[in-house]
Amino acid sequence: MSVHQAPASSRVWPDSAGSLLRRFLLTPEAPALVFLVALVTFFEISTGRFLTPDNVEGVLAQVAVLGIVALGVNQVVLSGEIDISVGSMLGLCCVAAGYVATASGGIVLPLLAAVAMGAVAGGINGVLVAWGRVPAIIVTLGGLYGLRGLILIWTGGTWITGVPRESRVLGVGSTFGILNPVLVLLLLLVVMTVVNRHTGWGRNVFAVGGNRKAARLAGLPINRTRFLTFLLVGLFVGIAATVFLGRAGTVQSNTGAGLELQVVASVVIGGTSIAGGRGSSLAAVTGAVLIGVILNGMILMRVPGIWQNVVLGGLILLAVSTDSLRRRILGGRS
Repeated sequence: MSVHQAPASSRVWPDSAGSLLRRFLLTPEAPALVFLVALVTFFEISTGRFLTPDNVEGVLAQVAVLGIVALGVNQVVLSGEIDISVGSMLGLCCVAAGYVATASGGIVLPLLAAVAMGAVAGGINGVLVAWGRVPAIIVTLGGLYGLRGLILIWTGGTWITGVPRESRVLGVGSTFGILNPVLVLLLLLVVMTVVNRHTGWGRNVFAVGGNRKAARLAGLPINRTRFLTFLLVGLFVGIAATVFLGRAGTVQSNTGAGLELQVVASVVIGGTSIAGGRGSSLAAVTGAVLIGVILNGMILMRVPGIWQNVVLGGLILLAVSTDSLRRRILGGRS
């Protein structure tokens, strides 16, 4: 009497499906992606307007600046450090780009001015943290206030207006049917994904953030690795400032104020561990999109703006606790 056996495909599929599901759940950005889908569904059902083409384009364009900065700060967090100076740094880079744009026009010189200003600010942070051995939270807190003071001294509290159209191309218009701000964000996401997976420095960032003592015993260049993460933040903030200038067309003395909370929220909510050593570039961008969806959904539902910071703060705490619980339940490492 023969024993009936199920086809090979039916025997393999459940195991394969379970394996794929487990692998997905162990990725850093998995909870944020699931939460993102749930929120989009909720806001669409509640308002009936969330998934309209205009609103979706608006959300994506708005999160581009946040996402670009989050990609840079993500590297700092992966290395076991923090940077809370990015809001003031963005404002200073916008001022530099705005003055150059109104004086010379074009896009190349304003972009170079913003990136150079960001590199200087980020490089100073990196030197003080890596070789000065000053805690990153202290260094960047000083930068948060110091750079804002430089903006006020430089501008005298006045606005920069009259930015020519050709200097705004990164913030407006589209290329190949993709909004230019979104295209810049996607290109940088690809670059950072490749860097983290296929370069020695990218792997060193994870090693330094995961176990600094082991990284030191292995002879890894810890100080240089950390310095370059802060320098990268400055470079990315400079690019983000040019995108912001293109979208806004003006620069105010308070440009970028409060951005640091949204950036940290994006990185942590997206799935990168605040302790360092675990996360991904996709996690940072996912977190940024999630923040944009939440803020936009709150506007559509007419939730008072004063609740925004309360919601973001609560989400940071929820993300940290959820990540810890997820790792214990699954018994694995992402």
